[in-house]
Amino acid sequence: MAPIRVGIIGLSSKATTSWASRAHLPYLLASNGKYEIIALCNSSVDAAQAAINSYKLPSSTKAYGDPQALANDPDIDLVVCSVRVDNHYKTTKPSIEAGKDVYVEWPLGANLEEATELATLAKEKGVKNMVSLEGRISPVYLKVKALLAENKIGKVLSSSVVASDGTKAPTTIPEGRKYFLDRRVGGNLLTIFFGHLVDSIHSVLGPFTNTKSTLSTTRAKVDVLSSSGQVTETIKPNTPDHIIYSGKLSNSDSAPISIFLRRAAPFKDTPGFVWSILGETGEIRVVATGPIFQAAEQSPQIFVESFESGDVQEVDLEDEQSPFKLPAKNIARLYEAFASGKQGTFPNFEDAIGLHKELAEVLKQWDAEGGH
Repeated sequence: MAPIRVGIIGLSSKATTSWASRAHLPYLLASNGKYEIIALCNSSVDAAQAAINSYKLPSSTKAYGDPQALANDPDIDLVVCSVRVDNHYKTTKPSIEAGKDVYVEWPLGANLEEATELATLAKEKGVKNMVSLEGRISPVYLKVKALLAENKIGKVLSSSVVASDGTKAPTTIPEGRKYFLDRRVGGNLLTIFFGHLVDSIHSVLGPFTNTKSTLSTTRAKVDVLSSSGQVTETIKPNTPDHIIYSGKLSNSDSAPISIFLRRAAPFKDTPGFVWSILGETGEIRVVATGPIFQAAEQSPQIFVESFESGDVQEVDLEDEQSPFKLPAKNIARLYEAFASGKQGTFPNFEDAIGLHKELAEVLKQWDAEGGH
């Protein structure tokens, strides 16, 4: 089978977070012939060529400085979009219009409207699409789902999550991430951290009903720090730094569910993520140093308590051997599923729209209560 020919938008040699190089590039360079990088598209042709040189890609790799030029390339099958959230729409739309398959990082768009337009267009053009909600295929979430299917704790009675994002100095933020404090960009604690978290929990426990939320911005001002640690500016956030979300589980006779996420480090020597699922005959507890263990090394552990015996056992994750480290490990699983062509084995734009709608309702409630 011929490899899937890839054009990447956002593989920069100078990016602050280097997500494309850490999450996407490792697998694409070692996919055993399933994928081939054909072109890069950055803010300019020179920037794309610099990345080609920096990552030692073949000299035949094309350099583009315009998403439309990338979309016009007949040699590209799949366009991968790994840029800041507020650029997803304008950089991806030309390729969808050109009938190319697309893979976009989560969130799909800066808001529900952008995401809906991209999803509608992709459906009209009949293009295969994927969105990076990799928590669904993370071994931890898959294992918890399997434990419930095996009836390890009986009927689910309730579930709760308490999490901290790990920020050690909540009154400061690195310059490269100051956009987390600007709601217009679309990438922040709610959309990225909470979005990934709640989607992963949905993949295990199903949808929620009767949801209620409380969002707060507790820091009126945040200092932006340069790479050398100097304060470059002080800004007023209009995104939440505390999120409380509750409801009932549709798949478990309306069992209550609650999620609490804060932008702060956890209490000293305590986990930054604790997820409990209470059942009739036992309880499952997942602990980790933080809530993004599907994308970062945060040492997740799963424990199962049996009420009858009183025993608590740690569950072996039995993670299959992988040559990749996080975040590339789970991104590789997405690429493998996409290459298989089996719909339903990877999250797509329609899945993204469902999550966008859920988060839009949270923001709508916040606005109605006088939020930013």
